[in-house]
Amino acid sequence: MENIKLSDENKKILNKYNHFLMAVVGEDGLVAYGYVSEDDGMYDFVTLQPAGQYGWERRDEIEPQSEGYKILYDTIEEFLQYNSSEFSDYLYCDNCTGYGMVNAIYNPFNSTLKVDLDITVRGEEEHYNEFTFEQLKNQPNGMWGQTYNELKKLGNPEFIEKMKQDYGNTLELTYDGGGDSGQINDYGDTNHGSVHIERDIEYVGYEVIDIYYSGWENNEGGDGRIIFDFQNQTVKLYHTYYVENSDNEYIGEFKIV
Repeated sequence: MENIKLSDENKKILNKYNHFLMAVVGEDGLVAYGYVSEDDGMYDFVTLQPAGQYGWERRDEIEPQSEGYKILYDTIEEFLQYNSSEFSDYLYCDNCTGYGMVNAIYNPFNSTLKVDLDITVRGEEEHYNEFTFEQLKNQPNGMWGQTYNELKKLGNPEFIEKMKQDYGNTLELTYDGGGDSGQINDYGDTNHGSVHIERDIEYVGYEVIDIYYSGWENNEGGDGRIIFDFQNQTVKLYHTYYVENSDNEYIGEFKIV
């Protein structure tokens, strides 16, 4: 176990504060959090607080203005900052977002600090839907009142014939987004290569996505493909949601002496 050394004077103050913490928080101890990124190491450190569900509400019980608290706080923050480059090394992986959170739990009974790292990783959920033009032209209003007026075009023979002339029998649109903004891309794929798409079919595409995936562009976002088959009058929708989870890496246990 690696030691974190204090001066003799600070050690006496911390030992006295430990006895106080034993009575107040017991073996649950105190918890601290530090946010880390692959580029900047630890860029924020959150105030020490009692561990457990109501730790934030109980923070005044540990006397944050006391000399013992300040020594413990400074010691943990300095230790985490010093080792932040090690934490950053864990954030380089294929699915990593480049961000994570280091957790440090302090046990006043033995003056030890247990450290682990929650690494934020990106996952995905894939979905598939298939529609006929007949279904889409009669699509009922959405749960938030969407009227899907653009989808009614798929019941218009003149519109379908125009789409065949413009794009051929099939047209594939792609879309992507995240962070509360997203869009269908300007170019689609046909049997004859890539073509610039017009607003009329683009707006139909947005309503196709909206049927099941309204708000898909929010937060982590997503992407997908819409395949219009004007010959057989069907639509295939391949949609991928992006989600964030976390993997945990145990760093070690350290003793303040």
